[in-house]
Amino acid sequence: MLRRMIAGTTVVLVLLGGCGIPDDSDVTDLGPGPSTGISSGDGSLRSRLTRESTSDRAQFVTNYLQAAAGDYDTALDRVKQFMSAPAKEQFNAPAAPRVIRTIDTPLLTADQDKVKVQYELLGTLGKNGLIEPPAEPTTGTYEFTLTEVTGEGLFMVEAPPFLLLSTRGLDNFYEERTIYFWNTEYTGLVPDVRYLLGDVPIEQEPTIILGWLIGGPAPWLQDAVKPLPDGTRTEGKVPAIENNQLAITLSAQAVPTQDADEAVERLRRQLQWSLRRLPYEFLKLRIGHQEVRSYSGTDYLSSNPAHRLVPNPDRYVVYDRTIRRLVEPDRPTPDTVPGLNADNNKDVSRAAVTTTGSYVYAALVTGSGKNERLRVGFAPAGQVATLREITGLPGDIGHPVWAITPEGDTDGAAGLVIADGKLWRFRAQGGKALQVTWPGGTGQVRAITVAPDGHRVALAVGGRLYRAVLTISGDGLALSGMQELDPPLESVTAVDFTSEGWLTVAGTDRSSKRIAIMDISIDAALQSDRLADIGTNPVSYLTTYPANPETNRPTGSTLMYSTGTDAWEGLSTSVQLKAGSLAGPSSEPRPGVVPGAPFFLD
Repeated sequence: MLRRMIAGTTVVLVLLGGCGIPDDSDVTDLGPGPSTGISSGDGSLRSRLTRESTSDRAQFVTNYLQAAAGDYDTALDRVKQFMSAPAKEQFNAPAAPRVIRTIDTPLLTADQDKVKVQYELLGTLGKNGLIEPPAEPTTGTYEFTLTEVTGEGLFMVEAPPFLLLSTRGLDNFYEERTIYFWNTEYTGLVPDVRYLLGDVPIEQEPTIILGWLIGGPAPWLQDAVKPLPDGTRTEGKVPAIENNQLAITLSAQAVPTQDADEAVERLRRQLQWSLRRLPYEFLKLRIGHQEVRSYSGTDYLSSNPAHRLVPNPDRYVVYDRTIRRLVEPDRPTPDTVPGLNADNNKDVSRAAVTTTGSYVYAALVTGSGKNERLRVGFAPAGQVATLREITGLPGDIGHPVWAITPEGDTDGAAGLVIADGKLWRFRAQGGKALQVTWPGGTGQVRAITVAPDGHRVALAVGGRLYRAVLTISGDGLALSGMQELDPPLESVTAVDFTSEGWLTVAGTDRSSKRIAIMDISIDAALQSDRLADIGTNPVSYLTTYPANPETNRPTGSTLMYSTGTDAWEGLSTSVQLKAGSLAGPSSEPRPGVVPGAPFFLD
């Protein structure tokens, strides 16, 4: 099933005719309304912590670091409620809260007048719901001075001159929301994850989300997506849900005069995806002074490649130099590999196979040592691919990954692979590999993953984690918008997308100094342990099939990973994949031969 692709979206045009939307257009009823889905949070704001909530000094500072959460324009007032009168007068912080991850618990000095907090700066939370990372990771210690007034409790006497928001406050009081922008080829939507205050009334959500869309994409995405046209704004009545309808009026500039029909179609799909969590059935859209158009149904879902992700993907490993399918307990699992047969499924060490419905694309690393090479190919679904060599790669070839796998024109299909610590791109037709570089790019590339939208990527470079976008230029693929992320791990060695807004990463835990695997948000501000301690052997590779955004799962399916030549399945604990895990007729395990290099059928 499709995973990483730039969708060849079939756009169902609404025949509006002329320039813009004609005055006499009729309602277009497209069937049942969009799924409302659920939010990533619990939909309600946690109890607000006040100055009087505790008499414990360490907890007081912990509560203080959550006070900035809430309405953006009144954050300063909430923070000042923790302060003494003189401190309030002197405290004038910038409006954007600094989002910090605290390290360990707040530490009290001997006299208990001061509390010290070790922190990592993750970025600033803007009114647009984005956390913008700092230019480079920053760690340090903040010092807070407290005093106790008899009968009144604790007061903050002195604090750093910033609004500070801990990741605990972010997690407690905000929900992740995803808006969407069309990629530059207009073939698919690209997710842009924001933070929405948890207690925002549902009546206000359409206005906030439209404001985010009009404000444009996150800076790191700008080279890969199209913003709404200049001059786009909401007009007339504030968007609200009434009688199961969401009515939106946008200025005439929202749709260009050239190719207006296609532009309107793209716009309504973009709006339906960005607003899909709201409980409405009909989207009523007016552009300028034109007639209202009505949309419902689920045809808009096809504009997001991630919607094609299946709930139970096929899993594969390499066993005895052959790609083998893993057994699935709940369904038949014939030991076959799409696009391959016995003649080309041999002498394999690593592989990536993806299908689009129309085509299957395969990339196989074959041979060993100095004779290792990458062979790639494609074929119509149900047929066998002809594999061709990718030339020009140095040694030490890693796991290939497909980045662009079109439904129709296979000429544009391309993938990425790491070789000799550098990133290379290749075409499905074979031929010479070309190195992918980026401004300031240094260090050994250890891992690369491409999101289902085919543009967003995450990389492990020199032990550090980055996010970036793939753009299509005249000579192929390029990386831009590179931003370093700061997960609570040292020496990040592996990464994969686990949903539209989350990554799974592996590395050394900063506290325990043991190998850990965790899920983190796309900005590294939130985290959740997958496997907190798997020993001392570094993870060389991991893979997890991303969650479909229309499901309730926040992260992807079962994790699989490699340490050395061994392959593991990450459940509540690590379980090694063995010969008994293979589909097809069982055979006597060969001594010293174990499954390795696991992957999902994308």
